[in-house]
Amino acid sequence: MPLTSLRGIAALGVVVFHIDVCLFYRDMGTLLPKVSSGLIANGYLWVDFFFILSGFVIHHAYAERLGAGFRWRTAARYYRARFFRIYPLHLVLTLLLVAGAVAAGAAWPSLRDGSWDAFFKPAALPANLLMLHAMAPGAGLTWNIVSWSIAAEWWVYAVAPLLIPIIASRGLVASAICIAAGGLVLISLYLAVGRQTLDITFDYGVVRCLGGFLIGLGLYRLWRSLPRLSPAVADGFALSALAGILMVMHLDANDLLVVPLFALLVFVGASARGRLNRALASAVPHYLGRISYSIYLVHGLVFMLFWFGAPASGLRFQTPQAAWTFALVFLVVTLAGAALTHRFIERPAQSLGHGSTRSGQTSSSV
Repeated sequence: MPLTSLRGIAALGVVVFHIDVCLFYRDMGTLLPKVSSGLIANGYLWVDFFFILSGFVIHHAYAERLGAGFRWRTAARYYRARFFRIYPLHLVLTLLLVAGAVAAGAAWPSLRDGSWDAFFKPAALPANLLMLHAMAPGAGLTWNIVSWSIAAEWWVYAVAPLLIPIIASRGLVASAICIAAGGLVLISLYLAVGRQTLDITFDYGVVRCLGGFLIGLGLYRLWRSLPRLSPAVADGFALSALAGILMVMHLDANDLLVVPLFALLVFVGASARGRLNRALASAVPHYLGRISYSIYLVHGLVFMLFWFGAPASGLRFQTPQAAWTFALVFLVVTLAGAALTHRFIERPAQSLGHGSTRSGQTSSSV
């Protein structure tokens, strides 16, 4: 499936978004002013692609084992595999960030500005370690600020062993209801929060995740039931969906418009067998997809390094070229760290979870 490579590309979209956040809010410039385009400034929406993709690939990976009906033993294996898929890397990186904050705060007291106290709240650490920080309205974005989505996915994973048997027995009707329910959750959240955005994280992030996850769960059964598209048609739909996504972001249109486009991209991306598939199956995109979970979590630490280190070094970027050089360095550090954590933390942890090669490679955790 080219979905693995799309996951890597989406992870990079979130990274670039946070690079721009770092530049803009630390008065160091910007990669692309939002008045010119929202393409980067709306990069937080790629997280919703991950949520939809997670539902789809979880259903794909566990359809046979969970589709026959709910069984406690099978569910227990599922939860164990999911836990070891996401928690060890989250734990290691959170503790590394705690140690780094303590050491840096003691060695360079000048770094401790208002954002330091906001990011590194000791009182918020238990919620982070217990993965409760996507449902805590008063907590704010703390410690590894990107890990809220991992916490949200952990709790939303719980519905899969309950819903997959229902979808398997009820077929297309249940799939349609599941997709509609997911859309309704997102629309209701968008209206209830009243921020005119889907950039909802530490407070109701688990609800945002649930909406996308439900869409993905139902979408997989729909994909299994319908005839396969021809390679040319699948490629055409995938490229059209991608173009639509970029246009919605560029025009700074309503965030909800991107959700059906993400669903379409996942649906046709799973069927792609033509030129798009060959391009995405090449070595670099495929590897980025394999390490996408590490890319996502590691860039949270790199963000803190650059957020505090760059202004302390007096960096200011007067030209877009200089800002993009900063971005390139950020990306290189992130990718190097992700390659290491994938090799020495992610893969051994997955073995501990006794997950099969298939489930380990197809499941999305961001």
